[in-house]
Amino acid sequence: MNDIISVVIPVYNVEKYLGECIESVINQTYSNLQIILIDDGSTDSSGIICDQYADKDKRITVVHQENAGAGAAKNRGLDLVKGKYFSIIDSDDYIELNMYEKMLDYINKFKVDIVQCLFKNVYVNDSIDSNYAIVHNYPVFYNSQKFLTELLYDWKYAVFWNKIFKTELLKDIRFPVGRKIDDEFFTYKLLCNANRILNISDVLYNYRMRQSSVMNENSELFLVKDRVECFIERYYYVASIYPKLKNIYYDKLADLLLYYRNVYGKNDFIENAIESFPAKHIFLLSNIKERFRAKKYRSISCDNDTEKEYFI
Repeated sequence: MNDIISVVIPVYNVEKYLGECIESVINQTYSNLQIILIDDGSTDSSGIICDQYADKDKRITVVHQENAGAGAAKNRGLDLVKGKYFSIIDSDDYIELNMYEKMLDYINKFKVDIVQCLFKNVYVNDSIDSNYAIVHNYPVFYNSQKFLTELLYDWKYAVFWNKIFKTELLKDIRFPVGRKIDDEFFTYKLLCNANRILNISDVLYNYRMRQSSVMNENSELFLVKDRVECFIERYYYVASIYPKLKNIYYDKLADLLLYYRNVYGKNDFIENAIESFPAKHIFLLSNIKERFRAKKYRSISCDNDTEKEYFI
């Protein structure tokens, strides 16, 4: 087992957390890594920190570019990937020191294209498991169609940072540029190219909860627009490859639109989307299946939810 894993880390103004992130990668128990740091025009000392680590570790490549956004930074990193496998992690998060060794072991043992691990949400005063654990025995194997179904019900299936991918799945798939969110425009396309996917119970990724992160900003309507456009694009993309998933993806899209209208009120964008994708009548059997599926998931959280303190 000597395959290279390429690790892409987009970097922008994360000097407080960047060292911990890079240390968690360079000190992995699996050492055959290509580490790609893309400094996306940082105005703090993040770029300097990247160069300092590159001077000490020959596995690290640093690219400095003018600020172009997270999607552009990830794309620049993906263009440099040389490994048989690749991983993308956020520069304010960190990973367990045995993450790549464990996940590559699973890939080689079970001959899969993608491995997905569980994760922890990390807060200032405590760390809580919020990994949306599924009530069944691990590991669990999926084909692409089954995994894409689970993706509709569980957020961890849609993100990229808790996974290792075979690089051959990437082909010409890249992140959108200029979006507030990009996971949901990217991961499902790789899943469509996969044949065999493994979901494991190991908690190997640490997701830092930051007040200043994209998902916690006040520009909610901008995020809503991104998400709706993603769901529309995803509906057409997945339905074209897996016609059997067309109805369930349509229903989830319509449900999302009605939910956003209820939360944010009427606006032209949401109303136009609802007109294009009106909610359909769901039969009793479908409702029963939906309730059963919802019971499969449980979130593990702490008792003091109201006292969580976010990183800045």
